[in-house]
Amino acid sequence: MSDTATLSRLFSSIETDLEIVDRTFQEHATSGLDILNAAAAHVLSSSGKRIRTALSLLSGRLIDYRFDKLLPLSVAFEMVHLATLVHDDIIDNATTRHGIPTVNTRYGNSVAILLGDYFFAKTAGLIADVQDFRVDRLFSETVASVCEGTIIELLSTRTLDFSIDAYLERISRKTACLMTACCKGGAIVCGGSDAQVALMEQYGHNLGMAFQIIDDVLDYSGSEMTIGKPAGNDLRQGLITLPLIYALQAEQNGHLDRVRRAIQQPAEHADDVKEIVAWVANGPAIHSAFDLARHYAARARAVLSEFASSPERRILEDLVDFVIERSH
Repeated sequence: MSDTATLSRLFSSIETDLEIVDRTFQEHATSGLDILNAAAAHVLSSSGKRIRTALSLLSGRLIDYRFDKLLPLSVAFEMVHLATLVHDDIIDNATTRHGIPTVNTRYGNSVAILLGDYFFAKTAGLIADVQDFRVDRLFSETVASVCEGTIIELLSTRTLDFSIDAYLERISRKTACLMTACCKGGAIVCGGSDAQVALMEQYGHNLGMAFQIIDDVLDYSGSEMTIGKPAGNDLRQGLITLPLIYALQAEQNGHLDRVRRAIQQPAEHADDVKEIVAWVANGPAIHSAFDLARHYAARARAVLSEFASSPERRILEDLVDFVIERSH
C-alpha cells in the first residue's frame, strides 16, 4: 500500500474536516494578483500528505473537539509549512519537489520569496481568529524556531560537522518544532489542561524528530522514484545528516576526504557522491539511524499511554508506525 493510501485510511474518520481545511486554505491563499494566485496554485498541487493538519485535528479530538478553533489553527500551520518549503527551495536552489518544478524554478526567486512572505503574512490573521494569546505566542515562537533552524543549517552547510547533538538541535528547530506546534496548539484550543498540553507537545516533538531522521535515512537508502529526488541530495547540497555522521564515526577508511570533496564541490566530484551514498546505504549506519528514530517513536507512543483509549489515540499511535515505516 502506498504512503498516500495508508494515510487516507488512517485519516478516514477526519476526512470531511480535512477537506474543509483544504478549502479554507485555498480561500486564504487567494490573492488579488494573478501571478501570486498562479504560484500558490502551483505549490498547492504538490502540498504533500496533510500530516500536520491531521495532527492539529487529532490532538484536539483527543481532548474536546472544537473545530471552530481548530480550523484557523490548522490552516495557519499548514500555510507556515508551505511558506518554509518555498523558501527552502530558494535557499537550496532546488529545481523540483516530489517530481514537480519548484516555484522558484517556474516563476523565479523574487516571486517565490514574496509568495512565502505572503503565506507568512496570511497566517497572522488566521492566528488572530483563534483568539487565544497562548496560540499567538506559540505561532511566534514556532516561526522564529524554524528560522533559527534554517540559519543553523546554512551555517553548517559545506562544513565537516559530525556532531550528533548539533544535528539533533538543527532538526528539532527546523522540522520537529512545527509538528510540536500542531499538537500543542490543538490541545490548547480544545481546552486541554496544562498537563495534557505538555504531553501533546512531547508527542509532537518526538514524532517530528523521528520523521526527520527517517527522511534523512531515505535520502541515502531510497530511490529517486520513491523519494522524489536523487539519492544523496542532502550531500550534494553540502549537508551532513545522521546516517553519514554514524558512518564516519564507525569507520572513515578513506571516506573523509571523499566527503570533504563531495560537500565542497559536488558537481566536480559526482562519483564521490555516488560512492559515499552506496557506502552509507550498505553499511550499519542506516540501522543506527533507524534505531534512533525508533527511540523517538517509542517516546511518542509512551506519551499517548497517558491518555484514555480512544479512536483518536489509536490513530496517533498508528501515525507513529507510519512515520517509521514509510517509503518516502
